[in-house]
Amino acid sequence: MARFFGVFLLLVACGAAAQEKLAIGIVTSLSGPMAAPGKFQMNGFRLAEEEINSAGGFSVGGKKYLVELKVYDTRANPAEGASAMQRLATVDKVPVVLGELHSGVAAAEAPVAQDYSIPLVLTIPTGPNLTEQGNRFLFRVNANNDQLTQALAEFIAGQAWTPLAFIAWNNDAGRGGVNGMKKLLGEARIGYVGYFNVGEVDFSSHVSNIRAGNARAVMLLMDEEPGSLAIKQIRDAGLKTQLVGTLAMGSDRFLKRLDAQRLEGMVQYNAFPPNAKVPGIRVFSERYRKKYGEEAHGFAAQSYDGLKLTVAALQKAGKIDGRALRDALAAIEYDGVIGHIKFDAKGQAHPPVYVTQWCSDGKRRILYPETLKADCGAG
Repeated sequence: MARFFGVFLLLVACGAAAQEKLAIGIVTSLSGPMAAPGKFQMNGFRLAEEEINSAGGFSVGGKKYLVELKVYDTRANPAEGASAMQRLATVDKVPVVLGELHSGVAAAEAPVAQDYSIPLVLTIPTGPNLTEQGNRFLFRVNANNDQLTQALAEFIAGQAWTPLAFIAWNNDAGRGGVNGMKKLLGEARIGYVGYFNVGEVDFSSHVSNIRAGNARAVMLLMDEEPGSLAIKQIRDAGLKTQLVGTLAMGSDRFLKRLDAQRLEGMVQYNAFPPNAKVPGIRVFSERYRKKYGEEAHGFAAQSYDGLKLTVAALQKAGKIDGRALRDALAAIEYDGVIGHIKFDAKGQAHPPVYVTQWCSDGKRRILYPETLKADCGAG
């Protein structure tokens, strides 16, 4: 009996050790103007957390851990983002923080991460300058605006879409996108350029200017809500102009805001075509649909990879320490759902960028890169 009791205690002790949790910080928008994309980001993090823990966790330096996400709502507010980073570093004492949605908020969080020697792994913000500040503790899994623009410009360069018009956000992201396309395509290919402020819903003056300028295509540098309004107004005005969109305009969620007839033929850059016949993408998409009952989203895929990659780097570091983890992240190569991830000297990854196109049946095809070109249903 004593022997049995001793074995029982040993098993309980081993089980308890396996259940020790390691807090990992998450900063995102759960409320406010960016709550919708924040949901997709959290879906990716939660799916990765569930898979890691259901597999028994992970080992660091011979010790077993389960993931415990410590989540803070930054509400797309830089001050709240910086405050959350400060708390994660000083109160929660996490070894790493992931997430964020807004480039401006990420810019406020990054110096705090550097001050406390805690890696900040971004999975959605696209502002190119974030990785140009010499911050050794900042890493970005996803492609930045320059990389996205480069891929789209390469595709557009082969099309007879001149002049190309723009309706863009009146902010750094919108103006940066316009300037990037001008630089890559040349001023001669650019026609009307119009800017709008967040909250504006009337695009009629832009539509009139696009018509007057005989634009062959119009690029909409905006997210899904103003994007759906702009497309409706363009099509209702009878313009057959080629539509060019952003990441936010290539999903089933966006289709629900409009209809297949208005979207037919529109192209957009895309970081994650959920139906591509790529084994990693297919497996992730099936898991995502089973858990959340909807098509997998690129923001979720990027965030899923971000957490999986970070755990792999923790294992490689061999100890729970921000500086050691930074060095492990800098050296890691990881094959994720969004592709091969390896950070350059500035902490920027270079995952594949796609261009997809809406088909008449509400599905999407892949047009770029040529090596992954596929017909309707693949995008």
